[in-house]
Amino acid sequence: MAQATAVKMDNNHQTSARLGVEHDFREQIAFSAEQTVDYHRPVLVMSRQRLRANVRRFMAAMPRVRPHFAVKANPDREILQIFKDEGAYFEIASIAELDAMIALGEEMETVFYSNPIKSPASIAHAANHGVLWYCVDTPEEVEKIAKIQPDAKLYLRITVSNEGSSWPLAGKFGAGFNAVEGIIAAAKQHDMQLSGVTFHVGSQCCNIDNWVSGIRAAKRVFAQLTSHGFMPELLNLGGGYPLQFNGDEPSIEQIGEAINRELETIPDDIQVMAEPGRFLAGSAGCLVSQIVGIATRDDARWVYLDAGVYGGLMELTMDFPLSLVSERTGDSGLWTLAGPTCDSIDVMGRHQLPANSAAGDFIYMPNLGAYCTTCASDFNGFPVPILRMVD
Repeated sequence: MAQATAVKMDNNHQTSARLGVEHDFREQIAFSAEQTVDYHRPVLVMSRQRLRANVRRFMAAMPRVRPHFAVKANPDREILQIFKDEGAYFEIASIAELDAMIALGEEMETVFYSNPIKSPASIAHAANHGVLWYCVDTPEEVEKIAKIQPDAKLYLRITVSNEGSSWPLAGKFGAGFNAVEGIIAAAKQHDMQLSGVTFHVGSQCCNIDNWVSGIRAAKRVFAQLTSHGFMPELLNLGGGYPLQFNGDEPSIEQIGEAINRELETIPDDIQVMAEPGRFLAGSAGCLVSQIVGIATRDDARWVYLDAGVYGGLMELTMDFPLSLVSERTGDSGLWTLAGPTCDSIDVMGRHQLPANSAAGDFIYMPNLGAYCTTCASDFNGFPVPILRMVD
């Protein structure tokens, strides 16, 4: 196999950040290259060592912030066990994720149910297994939980800026400023403990100010809660902590510096937590895919992979800054990237790959340890990526 070569990387190497990204990508490719032997389907290769290192790095960057891994990012049992062993906790959004916590033997008092809209059945299932903390962002959700688990502790999700995020999450969830009083009134009416505040800055967020403004907004809500007789116990900083795709993204240490400074104004008796998903799992995984065909359509050159929108690459439809690394060397060209299915939406934009790319070439995609296998389906009969753990 030809030496793996990154396509469209910064050849100037002017900053240490970009040098670090290139080194990181080569490391991810190195632990994935062996998976091309007896290859028969896409493979997501996960590094145990990198998973452990990511947890430790997050904790070192923000010593006061307790990490709760967003299970939806990658619910693989071994990955969850590694995070548990490293001292991380968990955040869930469904019955299946709760069942994963039960199988893991996790203490349910430490599991946070952060989906703002939960079915009555899922609330009952969580209550029966000892889950205590639930996210809300509407009066209706407060009433729903009150009927099923009146001793629950609620934390209010507020809307904050998602500017600078690759995948904004504002709109579907989050209470605006004018809605907070209504949720407080519902909690008082149903005698529920409204004990915390949370927000989400958007996935793969590169705007540090979003966390700063989010903490300041949470403090204002704390004041509202206190004025109504509630005792705030929790500040949940949500997720969105970015991976390094091109070296321009802020590091977790830079984000931590701003967050730590802002947390100096938060009373010590308030538990501060966060819900990192992509940061903890993303850089530990590299997807190995294979070109199954090439085509010329009018003046455009097309590359078809055995993994596509349905096969773990859904985020590419949102212009996600994914890097493609080919095993082939040579001058690069612009290709339209598509998956193997017969669906016309299985197209993922235009990307640089070697101009002499051919069927059978292996393509490596670093930083896909999160939201790859969990977002894949076997539509059209094409297999989802298999997950393999390596040291």
